Amino acid sequence: MLRRNRRLGSRAGSLVIALLISGAWAMERWGPGLVPADWRIRPAADSCRLDKVLDGDSMRLTCPNGPVEVRLHCIDAPEKGQRPWGDRSRAHLREIAPREVELVAMERDRFGRTVGEVFTTGPDRLSLNLEQVRSGQAAVYDRYCEDPGYFRAEREARKAKRGIWRQRGEHQTPWTFRHRRS
Repeated sequence: MLRRNRRLGSRAGSLVIALLISGAWAMERWGPGLVPADWRIRPAADSCRLDKVLDGDSMRLTCPNGPVEVRLHCIDAPEKGQRPWGDRSRAHLREIAPREVELVAMERDRFGRTVGEVFTTGPDRLSLNLEQVRSGQAAVYDRYCEDPGYFRAEREARKAKRGIWRQRGEHQTPWTFRHRRS
């Protein structure tokens, strides 16, 4: 009897380990889609009005506490001087950004800008930051980003050769371009 209980315990332990591994794999594979959006805890967001898209990774908003210059978290878009890539990135952000947005502020950068994630409003709430990466209009700024969803979106954009991934060059690493200029 004791030998049979040990075997059952060993099988149960193996089953638990297999479930944990398959759960971890499923989270990596399908990530946020496994948990319905309504169940996720959302950080507090400010409702804001879009005043101007400055470039592919920054914008000026008017929020309840006044005007805010926002640097989009986790991404780095080609600079204005990196033609035509910088112009295309800015145009794409203008195209996808609605007049009313939600800002989840995270921190301030060394230039005093608010670093945050900007979302569309309504039931189909989308991250504009992530959409810039998905469409190949910005790279993941891995120095400041830990969200696996961004890295997955960039891998997909690279594989599909969207936007900046269509042709090799410094437009794929705007941080390198900036450092060479300074």
